[in-house]
Amino acid sequence: MKNTKQTIWLLLALNLALVALLLGGRFFWCKRGVDAAVYNNAIASLKELYKNQKNISAWQVYTNGMVLSRDLELQTEKEAGIRLDSVTMNTMLVLRYTELNCNSCVDLILSEILAQNSFNEQNTLLLAYYQNPSYLYQFKRMNRLQFPVFSVKSTGLPTDTLNLPYLFLLDKNMQINHMYIPEEGDTASIRQYLGFAKEKLLKQR
Repeated sequence: MKNTKQTIWLLLALNLALVALLLGGRFFWCKRGVDAAVYNNAIASLKELYKNQKNISAWQVYTNGMVLSRDLELQTEKEAGIRLDSVTMNTMLVLRYTELNCNSCVDLILSEILAQNSFNEQNTLLLAYYQNPSYLYQFKRMNRLQFPVFSVKSTGLPTDTLNLPYLFLLDKNMQINHMYIPEEGDTASIRQYLGFAKEKLLKQR
């Protein structure tokens, strides 16, 4: 998978950068009057970034290939008990999020999806969760969504526990493919993933 390869390359680049800083950075920076605390903070930030990227990559790899239950019950603001397999006839792009997720993160992903004409009610599905169903209606109305949007408390996927919005391709057999967990504010990677997803969806026509 293209996205997984890019993640691996990014992890390698971060690892090399961390090693370079650890081996030569202290001498190079301190020689030029950089405070040791500044240097240590930079190292700590890079370590944290590397750790987060590694964790996200692990979650993505672990979840790929899992299968959602066909009997998973969805609901709208008007109707409950809708089976997942009744609204997924072909491979679809799925955005999963809940009302507890970072609002700006969800808005960014959604705005990028809406900016591309390739995603529509035939190939895109939003699986949200709102404790109050009326909030689901408000969200759809405010964003003028034409996609099917359903509320489901739990998909059964381990990525639901991360409290982060995520994307994946769901095929007609309910299998998860190309799981992607965007980092906050990473617009370029989101666009790249959506471009990849668009190519995959076009191939099924």
